[in-house]
Amino acid sequence: MEILILGLAIFFGIHLLPSIPSLHAALKEKLGEKNFKITFAVIAFVGLVVIIVGMGRIEFTPLYEPPTWGKHITGLFMLIAVYCMISIGVKTSLQKITAHPMLWGISAWATGHVMANGDLASVMLFGSFLIYSQFAIFSANQRGAQAKGNALALKTDLIVLGCSILAMLCLVAYHESFAGVPLIG
Repeated sequence: MEILILGLAIFFGIHLLPSIPSLHAALKEKLGEKNFKITFAVIAFVGLVVIIVGMGRIEFTPLYEPPTWGKHITGLFMLIAVYCMISIGVKTSLQKITAHPMLWGISAWATGHVMANGDLASVMLFGSFLIYSQFAIFSANQRGAQAKGNALALKTDLIVLGCSILAMLCLVAYHESFAGVPLIG
């Protein structure tokens, strides 16, 4: 449990820097833009590795029985999450609605997984990502973040939706290989 908590603290600790603009700016100035980005990436990566190690070592501790529909609704939330993630680099209509497609994608991913898993480790992992992503959206909006899209991009939206469905099929097929939990069979 301690390893998972340490990993979450490292990962989210570095990701919370932008919500403290004075500290964020001071570190960028002291380290320089390039060194700051490298340091940020290394710390975030270390946190992610510690999270993965922590999840692999933690004992299963049930907290609640997930609803029977929880695993099914997770597929919808994951499709939304994948669509949001693809929309980061492609101009979709989503960018007209929000400045935070990645954070909304993380929120959808985390929400779906909290509904499908009722154990302590899953609730800690996915719950912390959900809380962080919602805080990051609020914090970025407070600092002036705004949606940038100007027009609807329906053709692009349909292409991204198709790619999202294909990506979801791959995630479902290979979920056991990267998450240790089979979704098929």
